[in-house]
Amino acid sequence: MAQYMNCGTDDQRSDFFAFNDYSWCDPSSFTQSGWDQKVEKFSNYSLPLFLSEYGCITNERKFNEVSALYSDKMTSVYSGGLVYEYAEEGSGYGLVKINGDSVSENSDFSTLADAFSNNKAPSGDGGYQSDGKASECPSKSDTWEVEDFTGQQLPAIPEKAKQYMKDGAGKGPGLDGDGSQNAGSASVSTATPGSGSVTAVASNTATGGSSSSSSSGSSSSSGSASSSASPASAAQSLIAGDLGFAPFACGAVVLFSSLFGAALL
Repeated sequence: MAQYMNCGTDDQRSDFFAFNDYSWCDPSSFTQSGWDQKVEKFSNYSLPLFLSEYGCITNERKFNEVSALYSDKMTSVYSGGLVYEYAEEGSGYGLVKINGDSVSENSDFSTLADAFSNNKAPSGDGGYQSDGKASECPSKSDTWEVEDFTGQQLPAIPEKAKQYMKDGAGKGPGLDGDGSQNAGSASVSTATPGSGSVTAVASNTATGGSSSSSSSGSSSSSGSASSSASPASAAQSLIAGDLGFAPFACGAVVLFSSLFGAALL
């Protein structure tokens, strides 16, 4: 998945990639947890990468992984991570307990706060490789059923959003004025399909028989046939295929039964 999200043209690649990692369970280390191998694996990855969840609870939480995550061992590859989770939901991961309007800290809260306090975030870009290249798109296989995009065009990233991703937000302008959240105009365009897109081809099938047409004429068969169709037409044919004449037949039976019963009376 990481390879796929980073392949194709620039306007098709993801803005970032993240994954959950609970492999560091204290007491552990950078090498014992296998995090060193993951850093090596993603060393040439060109998208911003972070942990969408971390914080193993198999043993007592010490959050020693914070020291590695924000050290020069990892900052050139990883952009930090998100500890799971803020509010306790019965799984034992919560940093705080919420009861109505009341919030109380669990012991993990202060442990994590100390870990962050003792391991400051890196200055600058942390050694991020800004000249990274796109990954090669994975080939279709039994475990990766993705082909080249051959259908409709994809929506392109808005021009202002593209500028933001390239140049950053700069100084916050507030809610009003130039550069604020209410300034500027909408930007709508499409992107050229490339090698990083999923095939969007729908099958137009109907049970009990279907027909297909070509420039030389039309033909029908008693079996099922399929043809390439837009998502809209595929959905329409699916509805027709699912319903067919069954509702009308049932309605006719009910009507006939009612009339027959009335005649007997």
